[in-house]
Amino acid sequence: MSASVLAFAAIGGVAAVCAAMYGYILHSPGPAEPHLSAPVTPDTITVGDRTRTYRAFVPEDLPPGSPLLFVLHGSQQNGKVIRRATGYGFDRLAERRGFAVVYPDGYKRGWNDGRTASVTPARKEDIDDEGLIAAIVDRFRQRHGIDPARVFVTGFSNGGQMAFRLAARTPERIAGIAAIGAGLPTPDQWEGTGPKHPMPVLLIAGTRDPIMPYEGGEASVFGFQKRGTVLSAEATARAFAEVNGITEPPASWPPTPSPNGSGGFDGSGDHEGPLVIETRYTQPGKEPVVAFAVRGGGHTVPNPDYRFPRLMGKTDDTLDAPAVIWAFFAEDTPETSVIP
Repeated sequence: MSASVLAFAAIGGVAAVCAAMYGYILHSPGPAEPHLSAPVTPDTITVGDRTRTYRAFVPEDLPPGSPLLFVLHGSQQNGKVIRRATGYGFDRLAERRGFAVVYPDGYKRGWNDGRTASVTPARKEDIDDEGLIAAIVDRFRQRHGIDPARVFVTGFSNGGQMAFRLAARTPERIAGIAAIGAGLPTPDQWEGTGPKHPMPVLLIAGTRDPIMPYEGGEASVFGFQKRGTVLSAEATARAFAEVNGITEPPASWPPTPSPNGSGGFDGSGDHEGPLVIETRYTQPGKEPVVAFAVRGGGHTVPNPDYRFPRLMGKTDDTLDAPAVIWAFFAEDTPETSVIP
């Protein structure tokens, strides 16, 4: 066999291996789009001197006074990507439960989330993302009659950090937040101040997240490109509970003792036990905080319809994040809730 044939065969073998690695580590097949009563429409809006973009689903015949939900994508994503990555779950819920949902696009695929260690172009150029949210709320109030007192924000990763900033900087505009794969920055990492105003907060964290450490510490991109220090998932929940004035101990289900005896999830991810632990911080007259710990979960959005690339870690399909998030905002209990 000639050297050229051998070389060609070797190149073909390498290509096959690379294709297999791509298929296993990076490929992520998407779910089929749902049939909805109205189209998901792209649109633009001017904030200051910039034209910003977003996608929105407004169910047909949405009654006046309905809620509005923002879904904020992670770094290097956009609104189209996070809509797909949540399994189109928020669209289906909006159709059934009667609310509008908006998927804004961050500036150059990122948000100005207020962390001093953030390297997004939005942070470096001090983009007015708070103004973007305010402008879209006002537009949807005028066009669709949404209730500005029932505006909710959920975000993944960088989008979750942006939700924290909105809770800190514009609490009068937000009725509640949910963050997935995001921990509160340590106090030295905030551009200004952290959240100080009570509001309902839901948190979802994977114990094997390769980017946002469940136990706290240095956030990074797989150990590279450091993103500053964050509180642990449990400390993040406690911090919001403190802001909300909750002094009673949390309740977890299934009950799993933690090393410090707080009733939370120890987060090791290696022992036998329930896949998802739900911990609730509640007290009469106080806004609630609910935290889900996904044992072995990665930097993903748990849902039954979409699997993140394996590079990001395990995508749990037993917890339907869109369903529990909207149920939390709507103050009811879905079938997917862990606590009876």
